[in-house]
Amino acid sequence: MEKSYKTLVALFIGMLLISISGFYNTYFQFFPLFENIPFFTHIHFIIFLSWFAILIWQPLLIKQKKFELHRKVGRFSYFLAPIMVISILVMVKISIGRNISISMQQAKMATAGAVLDLLSFSVFYIYSMLHRNKVRKHVAGLIGASLIILNPGLGRLVSNLFNQELGIMAMSLTPFIAALAILLYEKIKLKRPMLKSPFLLIPLVWFVELVLFILLPGSDFWGKFIDLIVSL
Repeated sequence: MEKSYKTLVALFIGMLLISISGFYNTYFQFFPLFENIPFFTHIHFIIFLSWFAILIWQPLLIKQKKFELHRKVGRFSYFLAPIMVISILVMVKISIGRNISISMQQAKMATAGAVLDLLSFSVFYIYSMLHRNKVRKHVAGLIGASLIILNPGLGRLVSNLFNQELGIMAMSLTPFIAALAILLYEKIKLKRPMLKSPFLLIPLVWFVELVLFILLPGSDFWGKFIDLIVSL
């Protein structure tokens, strides 16, 4: 069990470092003046850091048997998760004008990706909280939510190091690869059936998001949705 806690901490620290690295070119390289960076971007970053701080701290609290503090920190996430959702929506509003200046198709795709990420994050978080007393389901939901948060930074990092096509591929495949690795580990090492694993929720939700991401940007509905956001 102690090894599992260490693995979770290492996983979430790795996600945090990858995400931060991915936003170096568009955010951190402008430190300390951050010229032309909207003020709300800093708030969004603090919210993002708070999410990963909780994820990293929680397994350590369990390992130290500080269960009451663990529950209190968990309850704080009831406040933080909705704030994160609102923060993502604000960032969509801030970035949509810049994306439209590139092309309307760019705006449609970027907004679709952000909104669908928001919905997937919400599904995973709610699932995790509904099963907070069932460790595997709880952890599966948190890992799923964190993979959604990881993806934008991961895509940017791979794009910066290689090219945009590989960045898109990394974003598309990582949730599947991560879930498959966990499912295979449980099957081979722990002898648990894959089709009954709560971690199967991760590729299922991600598959639905990818399908919607392909369909939404070209629809009339999405064009009207973009117009609505711009008008707000």
